[in-house]
Amino acid sequence: MFAGILGSTGFIGSYLCRHIAAYSQRPLRLLIRNTMRRPAVHSAEVLAGDLLSRADCEHFVTGLDVIYYLAHINTPINSDQDRPTDVALNLVPFLNLLDAIRKLGAKPHIVYFSSGGAVYAPRAGGVAYKESDPCHPRSSYGILKIAAEQYLRIAAEHRELTATVLRVGNAYGTLLPEYRMQGLIGVALNQLLHGNAVHVFGNSANVRDYVHLEDVCIAARKAAARHSDFDIINVGTGQGHSVNEILAIIRDCHGAPFPIRTDATCGQWLMDWVVLDCSRAKNELDWSPTIELSAGIAGMMSALRGELDQKSLSVP
Repeated sequence: MFAGILGSTGFIGSYLCRHIAAYSQRPLRLLIRNTMRRPAVHSAEVLAGDLLSRADCEHFVTGLDVIYYLAHINTPINSDQDRPTDVALNLVPFLNLLDAIRKLGAKPHIVYFSSGGAVYAPRAGGVAYKESDPCHPRSSYGILKIAAEQYLRIAAEHRELTATVLRVGNAYGTLLPEYRMQGLIGVALNQLLHGNAVHVFGNSANVRDYVHLEDVCIAARKAAARHSDFDIINVGTGQGHSVNEILAIIRDCHGAPFPIRTDATCGQWLMDWVVLDCSRAKNELDWSPTIELSAGIAGMMSALRGELDQKSLSVP
């Protein structure tokens, strides 16, 4: 009973690797282009390869009963800069994997990480989005997520696989590179760590549903047990917070004000309000979020200060 992870060197994927290794009995297999960047999970089987290679896809899929798919490049902010390249980098590799699954007759269960913030149709805030609500993505990123969902639906109808699509809210829980254009909390804390201004893209009044990585990984692990041939499930908290509110929480945890640099022209097409109704996750996965936002950010700040203290003690 093997599980495989694609996108294991990314933000959510690297956290998921450690979580699955700690809580699941399944042996773990990873497919990584650059094995020098492999996650710190020594028990995992690591294959060097690329989803653009059909042979590598077939090698990876062989013997797997569960595949977590998180392999995606670009963000809602930058995906429209070069749409043909966005398709080539994100949809083509995904379809290569599905073709490998069909060719081998493997019939694994796919847990696909879609987007809770980039696929739904814009509407006035106040009513959380359900999985049955209309989709109308406003970026190439969201379009490709919906396309992948629909290809999974077709493959499930053809009995080539089963799939659970997780429409995940704005995940947080680890530091992220300062240059990233997605992942406000992790990027902001890293910018604070380096004494730089916190960079905000788009409208700082925009509201999103922020969910901790630990809760996301628990939902993913529960979704690995097949519940239906094909399903779509929101993973969030049902609570919305604006960018300004997030910055205020970070400031309270930090204990001091910090400079903020705003780029209102970047990401101007982003939706201004997205909060997820997660009642289906509760009913079908027996899952509910456990980490409250302020406590989650405070925990990150505490861990960050502990790391800084350790570094200062190690300096002669």
